[in-house]
Amino acid sequence: MAPRTIGEVEDTLDNALSWRRVELQALRAAIADAERTAPDAPLARALARSGVTMLYAHWEGFVKEACQAYVDFVARRRLRLDELNEELVRTVLLSLGKRTVAGDEGSTLALIEAVMRPTQARARIPKNTIVDTKSNLRYAVLAEIMGAVGFPATNFATRDKLIDRTLCDGRNTIAHGRNMYPAAGSFNDLHAEVMEMIEDVRDLVLAAVRQGSYRRPFAQQAN
Repeated sequence: MAPRTIGEVEDTLDNALSWRRVELQALRAAIADAERTAPDAPLARALARSGVTMLYAHWEGFVKEACQAYVDFVARRRLRLDELNEELVRTVLLSLGKRTVAGDEGSTLALIEAVMRPTQARARIPKNTIVDTKSNLRYAVLAEIMGAVGFPATNFATRDKLIDRTLCDGRNTIAHGRNMYPAAGSFNDLHAEVMEMIEDVRDLVLAAVRQGSYRRPFAQQAN
């Protein structure tokens, strides 16, 4: 169910993070134990390969879940277009424009109302299409999602190669059965970096819902 309150968003994110953390910590321990016993054994190499795919899966999964919880929360505010921040206004208008071009008469009328009467028109947030990881959460895709909801992507810009090459390309290479074996001992550092990025996403969402930054500055003051 879509979160309605700040507390429900917090609970959603806490639940989404806690089980992922437990699973990845268990995998990290298993990889460390296998590498300590026999670093070149098939089991150690198989666990390290599975570790990369699981890190990517939890990274993409958490981004989708956390950002979707934020979009659903904002949509349930039922704000007028003039109450939204600039990035969300742009997202709403672009969505209406695309649907209008596709021949959606209802969207055409909504777009006209949004342009002519922004202080009256309800913001039609396209909550089912904003958070699209395209099954390959590369940095460019992440930045697109962040931009659409008004989050800064600067926290992740310095990790673009980690996101694209190590996580996304690594997952694809392993999932497609190709010969890629992470170096012994590398999982621990990768795990720490991915968990830090996941926590950064959580912090961005929580700060936005707590501070009401989905609203325009004047709308925050008025409410």
